[in-house]
Amino acid sequence: MFYGQKVVIRPMEPDDLPFVQQLNVDPAVRGRVVGWGWPTSLAEQVSWLEGAHRSEATHRWVVERQDGGLLGVTGLWDVDWHNRNAMTALKLGNAPGATGAGFGTDAIKAVMAFAFYDVGLERLYGSILADNTPSLRAYCEKAGWKQEGCARRHIWRHGKWVDLLHVAALKSDFDGLPDADMYRALIVEGQSVGEPR
Repeated sequence: MFYGQKVVIRPMEPDDLPFVQQLNVDPAVRGRVVGWGWPTSLAEQVSWLEGAHRSEATHRWVVERQDGGLLGVTGLWDVDWHNRNAMTALKLGNAPGATGAGFGTDAIKAVMAFAFYDVGLERLYGSILADNTPSLRAYCEKAGWKQEGCARRHIWRHGKWVDLLHVAALKSDFDGLPDADMYRALIVEGQSVGEPR
C-alpha cells in the first residue's frame, strides 16, 4: 500500500471486483479509456484478477480516498525490469465528489513516485484518447508527462475515429514537478499525509 496526498493505492482484492466490474461496464468510463472489450461478468473479473496474480509483469491496484471509498483502478503493466520501464494507466469512476477534486492527479503522482523511488523504474508510458481532456490535463499539464507520438484515427469511439496519443514520463520529469519532494517523501518515508513527520 502507498499514499498520495488524498488517495491510498493498494493491491486489488477479490472483494473489490464488484466495484471493478461496475467500473468496466459504465458507459461513461468505457468511452474515455483506450482499451475496449465486451462488458464483463463478475465471474470474468475474477478470472482476470487471477491471471494478473500469475504474472510478475502485471500489478493491479485500486485507488481509494484516504477517508474511505473506492475511486478507481491503476497499476503497472508490462514491467520491463531490464530496461526499467512500465506501462501505467488510471481509470476513475464517476462517484459524486470524485471528479474535479484532484484525486486523479494525486493518484498519477503517487504511482510515479512509487514506480521511480520504490520500484526503481526510469520511464512510465501509456496512451490517452485525444478527446479525453481530463486525462490529458492530469497527465500532461499537472503531472509532467510528455506527448511522444500520435496514432491518427486509431481508436473507434462513439461512432467516430479518435487519435491515440502516446505519452510518457521519465524520472527526471517527475523530479521537475514542484511537489515531487512531497510525493517522494510519502513513498520513501512510507507515511500518509495525516501522519506526523
